[in-house]
Amino acid sequence: MAQMLKIDSEVSTAASPSRVPWTRYRRILWPTDLSPLSMAALPHALGLAETYGAELALFRVLPALARYAVPDMTDGLVESAFGDRRAAAREQLRKIQAGVPCRVGTHVLVAEGVSPYRQIVEAARRLHCDVIVLATHGRTGLWHALLGSTVADVIRHTTCLVLTVPSTAPRAVVDLQAA
Repeated sequence: MAQMLKIDSEVSTAASPSRVPWTRYRRILWPTDLSPLSMAALPHALGLAETYGAELALFRVLPALARYAVPDMTDGLVESAFGDRRAAAREQLRKIQAGVPCRVGTHVLVAEGVSPYRQIVEAARRLHCDVIVLATHGRTGLWHALLGSTVADVIRHTTCLVLTVPSTAPRAVVDLQAA
């Protein structure tokens, strides 16, 4: 028993916080699809940003529109449709941004892609984010197999920390109309 405690002690000493330099969070990525579930992760992202004086990137991934789906549209009309969607998404994020305390620096970013997790991982890499704050549905079994998990893919492919907010976490209400 004493040997086991000695081994545990050595392990905990080797991994002690004094030997591992930690710097504060400087940039936090909050990806959202603006669903009530993803909005539940916002207070956690804001709390981290306020506590550590970090910047908060509000990030929306739009599903890519297949240009071949509407073959009769000219390139100008297609670009207009893409632009309108991006503008609407930016406006929604700016409403959220307006409600963020002034002591938290924010950025609004919109991307399009077939695979949201790839866009999230790439944004975190480009922005040098220290942490990504995501909500998770907590699906398991067949639902997880059929629908996949953006959160699981982000965790597998990113190099930064990921804070997941489960669907069972208490939700704060964020009123976009009031912002």
